[in-house]
Amino acid sequence: MGILEGRLRRWTWVRALGVLAALGGSTTEASAAYAPTSDDRALLAFTNLARADAGLPPLVWHDGLGQAARVNSQKLADKGGNCDPHNCGEEWWRRVGRYYPGTAAGENYASNVPNPRIMHDGWMSSAAHRANILSSFATEFGAAIVLGQTNIGVWGFATEDFGARSVTVPTLPAGGVAPRIGYGSARELVVNYYHPGGGAPRAVRALVGSSCVSLSRVAGTATNGTYGTSRTFTGNGCVPVVFEAVRSDGTRVRWPESAAILVGVGTGGLYCAETTTAVPTQNCDGGSDPAPTPTPTPPPANESAIDALRVVMRPGKANASKGQVQVQGVLPAIAGFAPNGDPLTVRVRFGGSGDWSRTIPATCGTVDCLKGNKQGTSYRASLSGSVANLTRTKSGTWKLSFIARNQTLSALSSGEVSVSVTVDGRTFVGTADGTLKESGLVAN
Repeated sequence: MGILEGRLRRWTWVRALGVLAALGGSTTEASAAYAPTSDDRALLAFTNLARADAGLPPLVWHDGLGQAARVNSQKLADKGGNCDPHNCGEEWWRRVGRYYPGTAAGENYASNVPNPRIMHDGWMSSAAHRANILSSFATEFGAAIVLGQTNIGVWGFATEDFGARSVTVPTLPAGGVAPRIGYGSARELVVNYYHPGGGAPRAVRALVGSSCVSLSRVAGTATNGTYGTSRTFTGNGCVPVVFEAVRSDGTRVRWPESAAILVGVGTGGLYCAETTTAVPTQNCDGGSDPAPTPTPTPPPANESAIDALRVVMRPGKANASKGQVQVQGVLPAIAGFAPNGDPLTVRVRFGGSGDWSRTIPATCGTVDCLKGNKQGTSYRASLSGSVANLTRTKSGTWKLSFIARNQTLSALSSGEVSVSVTVDGRTFVGTADGTLKESGLVAN
């Protein structure tokens, strides 16, 4: 890595905070004028690239976490890095709590060349920072890179904040161009794609100016992966870039949805704005947009059916955040099944658009969250209002009981309820008919 490697040693990668802290702070200091930069969003794209390679679902951007990160990065930039990187003027969890009404899952900090790819690679080379990026507990993300003057010139100060709440992941969670502005012409284009159970995308590409650039999968799987390429930009000025995917059902989605990233090329591109509303509009397929044509998708080889499925989702009556989700079912007999030491994720989709999920991490401190008995026939975990039990029956199948309390449940509706349970490197799926009752949604 040459010069970069020396700089990384000089500017120490300060410890990552992986402490779980329940935050109930308000968002009263949130600024209405706040807007993340393209480089901030690119940090999420690279984070999700790493998560896809690890078989983890992507994180979703949250403006409150982005604001908390921006406050920290700005303070450090103002002080030239001469301040506690996580507690500059106040404790980190108090800062995050002012902007994010959820549970903090960790924070990363670094100072380096202000390029999101370089920042991300540095974090991934540190075990503590990497653990935050690959946390199975995290679901949301915010980040900020702020420039500051140091004794060796202008430097980038970056903060990543991770949160944990129930979220719905969009088809294209994030994208980025790195570097967005610079004298060099070669840039890395990446976009995250997520459509579990929907089959591989028909196309993933970047619309660069008036050109269509096909992207190939560089991480993860076809339905949870990152697509990218290296692109050489020519000319001099500002080039609009937008990412596009056509899902297996024919639905066309773009990121950003209503703007385009402006990439600076040559000296004329040194002062390009972040984005433009002059979005590329070319139809890369030719003809009209493809009509939805659902096609059956065989389940992956590692998916098995859940029998005797029962789901109950009860919203909190007096307090919306006091809802409860209960999932019961029977998993098939599988040789060598041992869920301890791995995260357990339960996901429930309902009513066509409802999406809820909860993850029990692999480890709680220094021990497994899912604790097994000596015979390896029963495993149990209890964490932050969630209780999971897996018990092997005499026939070799596994009874699953999962309860999550203090959940915010809204927009419950009747219809098909689908459940996926991921544990021990395997995914178990099942469906049931859901009926909305006075007490909540019940599916059998």
